[in-house]
Amino acid sequence: MRYPSPLLALLLTVGLAVTGCSSGAADGPPATAGSTNGTNAYATYANLTGPDRTAKLLEAAKAEGGEVDVYTSNTDIQDLIDGFQRTYPDIKVNAFRANSETVLQRILQESGARKVANDVVDTNEFELRVLSKEGALAPYDGPAKQNLRPDAIFGDWQAERFNGFVVGWNTSLVPEGQSPKSFTDLADPKWRGKVALEVGDWDWYATMHTYLTDQKGMRPEAVDQLFRQVVANSKVTKGHTVQGELLSAGQFAVAASIYTHTVDKAAANGAPVAWHPVSDPVILRPDGLALMAQPRHPAAALLWADWVLSEGQKVIAESHRIPAAENVAGFDNPIPEGTPVYEMPDSALQKADMWNKAYDDLLRGAPQAR
Repeated sequence: MRYPSPLLALLLTVGLAVTGCSSGAADGPPATAGSTNGTNAYATYANLTGPDRTAKLLEAAKAEGGEVDVYTSNTDIQDLIDGFQRTYPDIKVNAFRANSETVLQRILQESGARKVANDVVDTNEFELRVLSKEGALAPYDGPAKQNLRPDAIFGDWQAERFNGFVVGWNTSLVPEGQSPKSFTDLADPKWRGKVALEVGDWDWYATMHTYLTDQKGMRPEAVDQLFRQVVANSKVTKGHTVQGELLSAGQFAVAASIYTHTVDKAAANGAPVAWHPVSDPVILRPDGLALMAQPRHPAAALLWADWVLSEGQKVIAESHRIPAAENVAGFDNPIPEGTPVYEMPDSALQKADMWNKAYDDLLRGAPQAR
């Protein structure tokens, strides 16, 4: 699912009616602002710290029904659920997992119908910014926030992990020493038919385009031409998981915008893939956790957030992902010091619809990877 302009405009301006699909969580009365199920419910626990905070949150979470409802696009969510429930076996986690676009649409649908069904959302930066703009989120001010990287903290949400977009390659097809040194290398005709692009990576495209103009000083027209040359060398995949599987299988030699954890997981399982030495640049995207402004289980939501942003960071690191906490035992940042790293600037996020259409137009007619 992409972000065609009419759909994005609709999502941002009106609450969609409920389409009849089940929420995956128990039905209940709609929460209203200022009620005990609304944002004010979090204030009860605002000044709690240490063991006293955990004990009171756990007691209150049990009184709420002993469950927390999480909407997420995180493909590794089960690792977090398992770790959380080992720590809190009396709290059940109800997780609805879908791609980030579906998570966003579902929350906006339910909010428009005044029937908020989730307590926590765990998804990508763009979707969280949309939800923030719609007033759907509440700030998290728990003690775990103090341990996060400065670039992980936003107004009413925070990163729980970072996805790094890199150039990855199949080591059976790309001899040692011949891997791309930079994304721009992929415009070389020698890569024709050997490169993979992912159909939904408009945010990567917007960030890379901005990096090349703002940081490398290239003219926008030259960057446009560069991308056309890369696309001429490329096939298109749908989904990063599929992209990783096809790269491991040797269906193409290079993936232009693959996640670091996708490559690292495959390599750990014996696949002939790599992304070191690192190509210039690494595009870093925060994927975040946010509390809903009108949760049905506020204490359980805080208990989940406290755990994910503290002990859960080790689980995230063990999944080959980049955690949001500054110090995680046993974690070594896979991005070497001194590597050019770039995050999507606000100027690009504010023109998401334009960038999405531009990327869609760029890929039109490109062959699909099989």
